[in-house]
Amino acid sequence: MIKILKASAGSGKTYRLSHSYIDLLLNSRLDHPYRHILALTFTNKATAEMKGRILKNLAEIAETNPKAERILVDLLHDYTAFSVSTIDSFFQQTLKAFSREIGQFADYQVELDRYSLIEEAMDRILDSVTEDDKDLFLWIRACISDSLNSGEKPRIENSLHEMGFQLKSEQHRELAERLGIDDTEHFSKERLDRLRKECRKIIKAFSDNVEKLDPENKLGRTKGEKISRKNKLRVLRANPELEKYIDENFTLYSTAWIIDSMLFSLGVAGEFYKSFDALLKEKNIMCLDESNTILRDIIAGSDAPFIYEKIGVRYDSFLLDEFQDTSNIQWTSLLPLLKEADSKDCFNLLVGDVKQSIYRFRGSDWQLLGNRVNEDFPNADVEVMEDNWRSSRAVVRFNNGFFAFAAEKLGLSSIYSDVRQNVRSGEKQEGYVRVSFTAEQDEMILESISNARKMGAEWMDIAILVRNNKEGSNIAELLIANDIPVISDDSLNLRSSLVLRRLVALLSSMENPDDTIGNFLCQKFQLELPKVYHSLVDLCENLLRALKEDDPRSFDGQTLFINAFQDDLQDWTSLNGNNLRDYLQHWDESNLFIGSPENADSVRVMTIHKSKGLEFPYVIFPYAEKVKLFRPTTVWCELDSSSSRIAEEFKGIYPVNLSSSSCETLFASDYEEEAGRQKVDNMNAYYVALTRATKCLHIISRQVSGQRRNAPVDRMPDPSCLSDVLYFYVGKCDDIVFGEDYDFSKMERHSASEKLYDFETNFNSHALDGRLQASENAYDFFGEDGATGASASARLNGIVLHGILSSVNSPADLRHAVDEAVREGQLNEEEGRRAYSLLSERLASHPEWFSPGEGVRFLNEVTVYGPDGHENRPDRVVVENDGVTIIDFKFGKENERKYEAQLRRYCGLYRELGYGLKGAFVWYVIEDAVSAVSLPSDL
Repeated sequence: MIKILKASAGSGKTYRLSHSYIDLLLNSRLDHPYRHILALTFTNKATAEMKGRILKNLAEIAETNPKAERILVDLLHDYTAFSVSTIDSFFQQTLKAFSREIGQFADYQVELDRYSLIEEAMDRILDSVTEDDKDLFLWIRACISDSLNSGEKPRIENSLHEMGFQLKSEQHRELAERLGIDDTEHFSKERLDRLRKECRKIIKAFSDNVEKLDPENKLGRTKGEKISRKNKLRVLRANPELEKYIDENFTLYSTAWIIDSMLFSLGVAGEFYKSFDALLKEKNIMCLDESNTILRDIIAGSDAPFIYEKIGVRYDSFLLDEFQDTSNIQWTSLLPLLKEADSKDCFNLLVGDVKQSIYRFRGSDWQLLGNRVNEDFPNADVEVMEDNWRSSRAVVRFNNGFFAFAAEKLGLSSIYSDVRQNVRSGEKQEGYVRVSFTAEQDEMILESISNARKMGAEWMDIAILVRNNKEGSNIAELLIANDIPVISDDSLNLRSSLVLRRLVALLSSMENPDDTIGNFLCQKFQLELPKVYHSLVDLCENLLRALKEDDPRSFDGQTLFINAFQDDLQDWTSLNGNNLRDYLQHWDESNLFIGSPENADSVRVMTIHKSKGLEFPYVIFPYAEKVKLFRPTTVWCELDSSSSRIAEEFKGIYPVNLSSSSCETLFASDYEEEAGRQKVDNMNAYYVALTRATKCLHIISRQVSGQRRNAPVDRMPDPSCLSDVLYFYVGKCDDIVFGEDYDFSKMERHSASEKLYDFETNFNSHALDGRLQASENAYDFFGEDGATGASASARLNGIVLHGILSSVNSPADLRHAVDEAVREGQLNEEEGRRAYSLLSERLASHPEWFSPGEGVRFLNEVTVYGPDGHENRPDRVVVENDGVTIIDFKFGKENERKYEAQLRRYCGLYRELGYGLKGAFVWYVIEDAVSAVSLPSDL
């Protein structure tokens, strides 16, 4: 069965996930039930939290439940089978099992930073262009010429990088697949050249006609500049003929202008794909998004049992956390496995909240949870979690009211239908929410922190949430200037480490002797830079040791930064080698961070996206007006020429920068669709920010403009951002408080150390006696006469001859089998001749076992599993229409009693498989003696 939990913020979804997992463990009849349950989430931090919660809850139950105790002990001693992971980790594990099928080396690495790969691939194209590459060379030259003639500065490198990002976007892949578009053909230079001519024709015709209708140039036309009717309404109204012409033709003209501006970048699509694929192959890496596509294609053509067979594990139940962050391609890959589990009536749980879907830029699609999962599983049990166990009464009530109000005003009531929650935190104090509209937001931030401290809050209780890293950096600088301890992304950036800045300066000095900073450091620390080094890792370790000897105090608190640097260096060199210049370029282009410490007593500054899943006692949300309802963005759009006067040649897909001006193009419908999606994205970002607070929340926004300030409370003008809606929700008050001050001295604080559970593990441990012994192949490998291997040992000779017979179906196979043993060094040439002579005679004396015929099959060393799970492998089974004959080859001394028992077991297994039995024999090959095994009537 499929159960869907729609879990709003603070509703206790982690608790439900943990207990659902434990219920599956305790209700299972399997010995190791955790091996058949897969729990997936989206971040490593969430994975660690879920594992910790499951173990903690299971340990609590184990104090009074013997079965829970046994499962917990087994799980801890079999921890690698504890299948709680990120969805990407699971997909990569699965894809590794198919490395041969996809033509990839099994040791390939997954690259998360596709942007650097895209830039490198495009740079390689430009670096390799010569006059011999006539098509590409002429194309680039023509585009540069066009830019110069238009008075624009050529931005070749930047435009190519931007186009590379678009070509490798998830949205482009989905749209191209849906429409069956092959980029190589669709963006060929021949087709784009025809498009360019058609665009220029449309643009010129429009410009010429406007010039005729506006001879005095009242529109203020500039040669080469796009004609716009923005702010020209007065002129147009004074010229009805011009107005009519523009009304009828401006849409086509604007569309042609947009398409023409992107043709140069699209023209290198073919070269880009070749360069990008070559780069991946050269470095033996695979992009994360590429691997998801490959895995989707593999799973789409396979059934679940085959997939499980390849990955070596079978899952009966799936628990999917943060389901609203799942992408379409991830869902397509998971769907066959979920359907297999559902068909067997196994329990599966999908947990998510459409209101917290804020990762569309990474490919997530909230409509999966909103609609599609119900279409794929129409009988799914849907439960809405209506309680809030996280926040105080004031915070929950404010969010209930505001988001219901905003959803109604923005037309999102269906998505936010479950926004109202019941207060269940058990917090006796009411808490408070403060909303401030001010022109001095920085001062208000400092005032808010001061108020929190007066209420008894510790530094670590306070979190400041921002829209982007730039705002976070500015606020961190503000706090530092006012002696407030702070942790932010900037402070966790490796570039903030003095030690690492010194190290990189020394490396730069080695690469460039004219580097003045590096030379100064060398003189200051009296360092002599090595001219030869084994690897970049060794070089950096040596330099770090030298720096520490001269200034040990500078290394205080730097361990995490240095370890993170060395990890990055190790990963980079394993793929790219030890080129110092290239690594320094990688350092310049990368933004590397260490993980945020959990219990640092400092104010935290972080983006809304990074705060998702976290909670803080006192949350400040400044610059709230930055959460716009729409921002111009580039989106792949389909242009259907059949619905317009545009030529058939234009039909296809294009990466269009959508803005309000797009309403006057043939991409107007795409603009409306994107505007609707962004409205959901930004409403959700606001929801995530406002629901992080457990005790107090302070929202700070810029002062509202005169138009909105003067509008009646019940007549809100169209908002441009969420804070405009907030202003009208609070009754147009510039500063208002809901609730009352919170006394943080009464707040229950949890100790960093969790309770330890002490119980006897009763994990069985066995002595090594009799379990480990030296290999039998060693003691008789060397003979007294200096011979080795089969020549020195009759036992080893028998092993080799047995192996030869196992690969023989008929006498015709014998020569190849003996020659193979000689090639592998198991026999020398003389031994090979003797083996061939002996075995030829023995096969000839038993044609009934080695002669192929109609309806006859031979099974050589084919494993048959018994009811106890043990392997049984008869040497040879001759399968005929009227039954089977089983033969075991022996090259040692006769032991009828031992070998007959073995043969009788084989016979019983084949009888259970439904075969009739013609006979069973032990064949002592050297002596050519055959011992028939009597078959009792019960067989």
